[in-house]
Amino acid sequence: MKASTVTPEHVISLAQQLHAELGHRLSDDAYETALAFELERQGSSIERQRAIELRNGDETMDLGFVADLLVDQALVVRLCSLHRVDLGTEAWVLQRLALPGARSAVFLDFMRPELDVLSLASVER
Repeated sequence: MKASTVTPEHVISLAQQLHAELGHRLSDDAYETALAFELERQGSSIERQRAIELRNGDETMDLGFVADLLVDQALVVRLCSLHRVDLGTEAWVLQRLALPGARSAVFLDFMRPELDVLSLASVER
């Protein structure tokens, strides 16, 4: 499997372009589809609505975590309302993903007139 060349900054830039073109009144599914299309068009492998187990010590558990997009098996993208996100919980979850290459996450809130973005990158395990 090739190493991912897609950075959180690249995903954010694409999301900003889509937000400018599409506005802020569509469903999360519409933005997810458009973002996945653009990333695939640029050569990334995309998995949509990927359930990912979490690690707790030596145990692996299914706690219902779903990445809206998993880009090149390395970058988790969540489309969500950022004012409702518990960032401490999201950071904890990202550190425990049972997916060895996933160390970065981007949270995108398309539902506001200005795109809200949060990037958690280079999470140490």
